[in-house]
Amino acid sequence: MTDTLTSYRLIAKDLTASLKRKAAEPSVARETAYYEANIGRVKTVDDFLGDQRLYTYAMKAYGLEEMTYAKAFMRKVLEEGAASSASFANRLADDRYTAFAKAFSFGQGVTVKGTDPARFGLPAVAASLSAPKRLADTYDFSGRAESSFLVESRIDATTTQSVTVRLNAKTLAGQVADLSKVTPAEIAAAVAAQIDASALKGKVQAGLAADGSLFFQTTALTDFGADGRAGGTGLDADTLVNAGGTNRSLTIRNAPLSAADKLATDVGFGTDLGPDALAQTVTQAYLRQSLESEAGDADTGVRLALYFARKAPTLTSAYDILGDAALSQVANTVIGLPATSGAATSEALARRADLIAKKIDVASLKDPAKLDAFVRRFAAIWDAQNNTASAPVLALFTGSGGIDAEMLMNRQAARIGG
Repeated sequence: MTDTLTSYRLIAKDLTASLKRKAAEPSVARETAYYEANIGRVKTVDDFLGDQRLYTYAMKAYGLEEMTYAKAFMRKVLEEGAASSASFANRLADDRYTAFAKAFSFGQGVTVKGTDPARFGLPAVAASLSAPKRLADTYDFSGRAESSFLVESRIDATTTQSVTVRLNAKTLAGQVADLSKVTPAEIAAAVAAQIDASALKGKVQAGLAADGSLFFQTTALTDFGADGRAGGTGLDADTLVNAGGTNRSLTIRNAPLSAADKLATDVGFGTDLGPDALAQTVTQAYLRQSLESEAGDADTGVRLALYFARKAPTLTSAYDILGDAALSQVANTVIGLPATSGAATSEALARRADLIAKKIDVASLKDPAKLDAFVRRFAAIWDAQNNTASAPVLALFTGSGGIDAEMLMNRQAARIGG
C-alpha cells in the first residue's frame, strides 16, 4: 500500500481537486443537496433538531458525528449559544462545541440585566457584557471580511434602542492605520464610535476588557433634549437615563452581513452568516471531514496529517495542542514524546506545554509552507514507526483520552476570567 507521506502529498498537493472528487460521490452529493435545499428553512433549535438529515450532516461537518445521538446535550449547546463566556459550550473543554453553537445560533444572542439598588443605600448596578474570548493581535479587514452584530439596550420599562455595528473595509477606512492589520484598540474605538453615532450615545459604552475582549456596559446620561440645554418641554425636555437597575439591559446578537460577498470575521460577536453562506460553509466542512475520514480508513497517519494541517493555523498556544488528542498525537510523534495519561497534574500539564512550545513554533504554523513542511515531517516519522494496520483512529477525534477534561475546563476558565 502507499505510504503515509505519499498519500498525504497526493491529497494535499491539490486539495481543491480532492474535495471536488469527494463532492461528486453520489452519497455525499445527495446529502449535500438536501442540506443546501433545506437549511434556509430552519429558524429555531427545534426545527434543526427535528430534521435528522440536516442535524446529522451538520454534526459530521463539525467533527461531532459520534455525538449525534446526544440530542439533549446538543440542545443545551445550541440554546445557550456561544456569545457568553458562561454558556454551556464555552464551559466545555472541546472547542468544536463552541464553533457549532456559533454556526447554528439561529439569531440568538446574549442578554444581561442590571440590578436594582441593594439595601444600605448601595447604588443600582449597570448591565455589563464582554465577549467570550480575547481579540486576536490583528485582523485583516482590507478585503471582504466583515463583523456585524446588533447592540441593544432597554433604557427603561418601555423604551429599547439599538444599533447594528458593522466592521468592514468601508466603515473602518480612515479610522485605522492599516486595514490589513487592525488592532484590538482600533476595533474597540470603531465600535464605540458607531455606538456614539446612534441612539445609544451616552447610554452604552464599549471598550477593551482586562482580558482583551470587547466589553460593553450601560451608562447614565442626562439627555438635554433637542435644544441641548437644561430645562425645557416637549422635544426640548430633559431625560435622565439611569445606568443600573433591572430596567436597564444589554443584548448583543448576530446580525446578517451587509452583502452576500462578505466573509464573516469573529471578534467575539457577529459570526452569523445567514442561511445561504452558512450552508456553503458547512458543506465545505462536511466535505473536508468526509475526505479525512475516508483517508483514515486506509491510513491513520494520513487522517492525522490532514487534520493537523486543517487545525494548525487556528492554534494560539501549546495548550491548544494538548487539548486535542489528535493534535497531541501529531506533536508527540514529531518531538518524540510519549502519550500522556488522563490523570496528569496541572504541573505536569504546564511542563508538557512548555516542552511543546520549545519544540514547536505554533505561530509559524500559520505559514502554509512551514505548516506543510511540519506535516510532511510527521508523515515521514509516522511511516517509520507504524504499519498500515495501525490502531483505530476514532478515539483520537472524540475528545476522549488525552488531557483530563475538567483540568482543561479550569484552564479555559482561567483564560477567560471565569
